[in-house]
Amino acid sequence: MHSRLHTSIVALCLLTGCGASFRAFPMADPMWRDDDARPLSTRPQVHYNPWAWDAVDNTTFRQLSELWTYERDREAMNVNALDEVPDSSWFTNRIGRDAMSREDLARGACSEVEAPPPPWVVIRSKPDGSGPGLVVRASDGRTYLFKVDLSQPERATAADAIASRIFHAAGYFVPCNRVIHFAAEDFTLAPDARTSGSSPRPLVRADVDAILARAGAAPNGRRRGSLSAYIDGTPLGGWRFAGLRDDDPNDVVPHEHRREVRGMYVLSAWLNHIDSRAENNMDSWIETEPGRGYVRHYVLDTGDSFGIVWPVDDALSRRFGHSHYLDIQHLGEDFVSLGLAQRAYTESPDRPEHPTFGFYTERDFVPDQWRNGYPNPGFERRTERDLAWMTRIVARLGEAELALLVEQGAWSDPALGTELLRILLARRARILERWLTRLSPLAWPVAAREGGDVEICLDDLAVSSGLRDADGRRYEARVYRGLPPRASDADARVSAASARVCVRIALPPGASEEYVVVDVIASSEGAERTAPARVHLYALSSGEARVVGLERPDSERAP
Repeated sequence: MHSRLHTSIVALCLLTGCGASFRAFPMADPMWRDDDARPLSTRPQVHYNPWAWDAVDNTTFRQLSELWTYERDREAMNVNALDEVPDSSWFTNRIGRDAMSREDLARGACSEVEAPPPPWVVIRSKPDGSGPGLVVRASDGRTYLFKVDLSQPERATAADAIASRIFHAAGYFVPCNRVIHFAAEDFTLAPDARTSGSSPRPLVRADVDAILARAGAAPNGRRRGSLSAYIDGTPLGGWRFAGLRDDDPNDVVPHEHRREVRGMYVLSAWLNHIDSRAENNMDSWIETEPGRGYVRHYVLDTGDSFGIVWPVDDALSRRFGHSHYLDIQHLGEDFVSLGLAQRAYTESPDRPEHPTFGFYTERDFVPDQWRNGYPNPGFERRTERDLAWMTRIVARLGEAELALLVEQGAWSDPALGTELLRILLARRARILERWLTRLSPLAWPVAAREGGDVEICLDDLAVSSGLRDADGRRYEARVYRGLPPRASDADARVSAASARVCVRIALPPGASEEYVVVDVIASSEGAERTAPARVHLYALSSGEARVVGLERPDSERAP
């Protein structure tokens, strides 16, 4: 019987051709591992992405070149049969697929929750970046980058710890970042310590003390900084938001067409991580055996999150998240409107600025209008499905999870953590409202068969996230059977308990093995009615019901 069903699928594909709107999923488990970590015998070369060139290229030259090219909008290429992203050298399913313990959330990418104890041995000064810092070796044998806050007390060090853990929980590879409280004597100087730069010299204690003195105050007479562990492997330079590494045979999906690259837009908008650019990413050579390894892709620096302010340019700081540094589109609109176009950042100069969080607020946050520092080709090619995917992950980060993550900022005043949590929840609510209410928020289908009945259950993330109330939620189901699927009068009984919705289908007598498609539609009284979650399954003669696919069409049109 299985072979006849498979033969029917092949015949359907041959008869309907590539242009058919319906596609039958093969009877196979969804792919949950992208085998892009096959060991290579040749290590790729180091790529350098100068900040200035990357900014100029993406702001001007790339924009001009794309005026003369035509690229059709297309969905991401690395999506599995359940509309999810498989694990790979880019991404690992974590809280989006399975619950994370409080310890795992608090630990993030670190092997332990607590930082290694002092002494921390200074081996050189921080090589680049906007603020001072030191490279230190800790008692655990690892190398760390030590940084301090600049003009905004506690923001940057907390952002390093909190935002990196949010990215980690979502699925990205990030460094281990922690806030530390220290005394000057916790740092010792290695005998061969040197400054960084083109003209290095021996690093002396006065150099170290000058950097430590810039750190903000912490409780018990100590000072505050952050430790960021060097990532595993050998750095190969930052990965770009478009194209491929031509010296990495495993890199076969153009970066701008990877869903996890496009979906970063949601996290960046949520946290106001405006500095999402190639220089803040990193490829790393992970050696699996002597002379062989693969490339892993990291997101490195999220310390600009939560309202970075440039003290030398308050007008530019007001624009962060609303407009690019040099925004050609906005310049054109301002020219045409004679400067009368209303922008969030053109509000009264009396608008208050939080001493820690600057202009990071929910008041003027419009999720799908957010803009990073300069144009990003991966973000520009985002689609509704890419952003809905990441929003389903954000939906799993509820108030309890976010409160725990905010605690990792080790705030001297608990009111700072309370305020950040309030803003995160308010911006999260707007993200959920935007991207969980058009395509279906129903996810993670499972099926079982009992006699002639099949039951399909899904999670309603609009309810579990708190966006919609379970009491006002309504569901309906439509059943299609056969190849090609035809509307069926099979009895479909819908039940819901909290955020779980189940559809029980009584197949007609004699239907021992069939291809079944079930559309489950969610709606809320006085609010949206989303397009369906379309579940594809096999009802097998063995008594098994096997889910093989989940689609999220943008209309209720039959398959």
